[in-house]
Amino acid sequence: MRTNLLDLLCKKSAISYIIFDSAFHVIEAKNVDLEKESDIRDFLWEIIGLEEPILTLKKHNTPIEIPMILRENCYYDLEIDSFKDKHTKNYYIAYMQKKSKYTKEYANVLREINKKTLIYDLSDEKKDSQYFKEINKHLITFHLDLDGFIIGVNDASIHFFNLEKGAFLNQHFSEFFQVQKSQNTETSNIFLAKNANKEDVFFHTETIPVANTEGKIKENIIIAQDITHLKKIKKELEYAQEHDALTGLANRRTFLKKIDTLTERENSFSVSFIDIDHFTIINEEYGAHAGDMLLKHLTDLLLEFKDPDDLLLRLNGDSFAIVFDPSKKREYIERVNKNLETLASKNPLHYNSEDVIQFTYTTLLMHFPQDAENAQDFLKKAQKAMERKKIDKKIL
Repeated sequence: MRTNLLDLLCKKSAISYIIFDSAFHVIEAKNVDLEKESDIRDFLWEIIGLEEPILTLKKHNTPIEIPMILRENCYYDLEIDSFKDKHTKNYYIAYMQKKSKYTKEYANVLREINKKTLIYDLSDEKKDSQYFKEINKHLITFHLDLDGFIIGVNDASIHFFNLEKGAFLNQHFSEFFQVQKSQNTETSNIFLAKNANKEDVFFHTETIPVANTEGKIKENIIIAQDITHLKKIKKELEYAQEHDALTGLANRRTFLKKIDTLTERENSFSVSFIDIDHFTIINEEYGAHAGDMLLKHLTDLLLEFKDPDDLLLRLNGDSFAIVFDPSKKREYIERVNKNLETLASKNPLHYNSEDVIQFTYTTLLMHFPQDAENAQDFLKKAQKAMERKKIDKKIL
């Protein structure tokens, strides 16, 4: 009865939820297609960098709210809170409330209205309107004939390229704007241009056809808006999605991509998994700051230890991995992994002038294709094998 009522409430209120643990592993998901034990950050990349505030929610009693995230063409308001189960273990829940289906439609309608308004304002009786003057001032505008040759430009174009008006006329549009190489030339509306200082600037373009009195298209107006800052933000977001905020290492998402690529291209390769022992106890005894310092300390040790052509990643809270270059022989890798086992004991963390934190970790070496067939297989089998090793060491 309780489950049915919960399902009904979620459906009626357009709510999805994801329950996850302190390692950000998904425990349960409703109305969201996520696998158990997957990392919630692979789906909700907006919370990358918010790990510490999330893990300390129970102290502040104030949920974390992120409005208007976009998933599958719909907007959601995201709220994250913490709770304890009957065994007083801490868990976290991310609520996603779907916004009205008209939210995005409304934005699209406004865009079309603005476009139509612009066409109207460019007609003979409206050419001197204030709206057109603002566009002329801030947006680069090219008038092209039906073959793409320039028959007119505005002041913003002259200023951006630092050219006289005559230098544009009868030149093809492609002389000034180049479609991005990664895009399909026929469909792309993202172009690259160099300004007067020879700096690359990205533009989003809109094409507005202008008809004569008989209704036939006589020219096209290209309006170009500088979106370089958006491209930079996109790159930063892509970097954040694939890197750990604390250590700067590549993360679980990158691991999945890397392993999938290697399994497709290589006949064999090896991965070493590294789990810090008693990490929770260190956090409890010295505080979360000490835990963060330990993670950074171990990162520095592993970066110095590994070869430049090997990839070091942080998979989750206290787990790391080294993906060895496929060209390396297994005998060499096994010898390296053996040396890795003693690295922590030789390099404790000097937390402050009084406290030296001794720590250890458990390592697990796996090989493709003998031990695992794909990225998810690596993670699942590594987790089980790591638990067995820690039980044998009497850590669990």
